[in-house]
Amino acid sequence: MQEGRISESIEDYLGRLKSRGFRLTNQRRVIVETLLRNLGTHLNARELLELAQQEDPSIGIATIYRTIELMNSLGMLNMVNLEEGFLRFEVPDERMHFHVFCRSCGKTVHLPDEDTKMADVRKWAGAEGFELLPQTFEMAGLCRECREDGVLEEPLLVGGGRRRCRRGRCGRMKQ
Repeated sequence: MQEGRISESIEDYLGRLKSRGFRLTNQRRVIVETLLRNLGTHLNARELLELAQQEDPSIGIATIYRTIELMNSLGMLNMVNLEEGFLRFEVPDERMHFHVFCRSCGKTVHLPDEDTKMADVRKWAGAEGFELLPQTFEMAGLCRECREDGVLEEPLLVGGGRRRCRRGRCGRMKQ
């Protein structure tokens, strides 16, 4: 994203917070800026903290969590659960977003042709009387490599469905 568009997005997000009665503290500004400057990387709380502290070392993990929760409750941030034992975050772009991830190694991809899938889901929800909000869908599966390595689905479901990380790919998203 170009610097001008990033700056516009930052001001838009901060304006939305202010218009809803929330203070625009320096720490909150840095967190919003960090999220928007790292679009597409799907940060977790620890990664967000490390990046934000480069700008303002006084930011603590509690401030990160409070800001994430606030933004999520206002529909300004989606939480993505890839069964890693923690959440990742994604700035919604006023549409639905689809991920499929390997429950064994963590490989994650955005599904192609999201507009068609979005239209189908909206049509179905509309027929049931719902208007959908921007959100992220996570779907678990096993990637080709893990299936070829002999990973079976059943053992992965034991213990709450948490996966183990193999080949160092946990949480990496492929655009």
